[in-house]
Amino acid sequence: MIQDIAPWRLDNAFLPIEPDVRDLVLDLTAEGILLAENEPRLPCVEEWRAWSPSDNTSLIYAFRVIRDENASCDEDEGSLADERRFFLALRDSEASLSVPEGWRRTPPSALRPLPSPLPLAAATALHLSRWYDARRFCGRCGSALRRSERERAMLCPACGNVEYPVIAPCVIVAVTDKDRLLLTRYARAGAPRFVLVAGFVEIGETAEQAAAREVMEETGLKIKRLRYVGSQPWGLSGTLAIGFTAELDGSDRVCLDTSELSEAVWVKRDALPPCPDLSSLTMDMILRFSRGEL
Repeated sequence: MIQDIAPWRLDNAFLPIEPDVRDLVLDLTAEGILLAENEPRLPCVEEWRAWSPSDNTSLIYAFRVIRDENASCDEDEGSLADERRFFLALRDSEASLSVPEGWRRTPPSALRPLPSPLPLAAATALHLSRWYDARRFCGRCGSALRRSERERAMLCPACGNVEYPVIAPCVIVAVTDKDRLLLTRYARAGAPRFVLVAGFVEIGETAEQAAAREVMEETGLKIKRLRYVGSQPWGLSGTLAIGFTAELDGSDRVCLDTSELSEAVWVKRDALPPCPDLSSLTMDMILRFSRGEL
């Protein structure tokens, strides 16, 4: 899955540090993240500063990935072999932005099949970038916010309000009936692949309650024997996904919520469609069911 980046591990602790010329830049706009044209590589600070306008852009520390001390080292990585630090490019405006020669912009979601840790770094950067962009002004008094120098937070100098990165919990449910798995397809345009029942946890409910509610609301099915499978950070939508399996309780007749889904079908274990990639918890759970592991 996208968070499985061994032999690296993500260290997201906030560090009040300035970038080194060899650190990597996460430069995001509405068109995507900046990568080298002929390879999936982020620009280093030195490369980025050579062309980026400095009047409305700042680099702030995002996170780092650290190599396991027991892992082998690639000689070509030199001094960056044990640690890679990432800085997020923040702008006051995206007006008149151009892509430098030899570089391109790619949607972070398109990086899912690539080797780690780039997909996780890009998705996490997108999560942070959207949060910073939406936290320019205080939601309590309307004053301009400023970045904290001690932690990852936005501070209001007028009323003292503190804003931390927002993470929305959601549930993913693999509903099973012996050797059958319930697959669904979203109603929105551009959703070609089958997925599992999923939805956000609402205020005042547990993840388990949200799982039963979402299955009932979207498919009209009752479930039992809910079992936790795992969780996943999913920066592409700013969520923390919590995965469950559940058994069908009663009738298998689907009553579809057409505002959410276009299709919901029971599929036998040996007829499940191939997973396009295993970056998501959803696809990982479908694959594990097909192997008899769920």
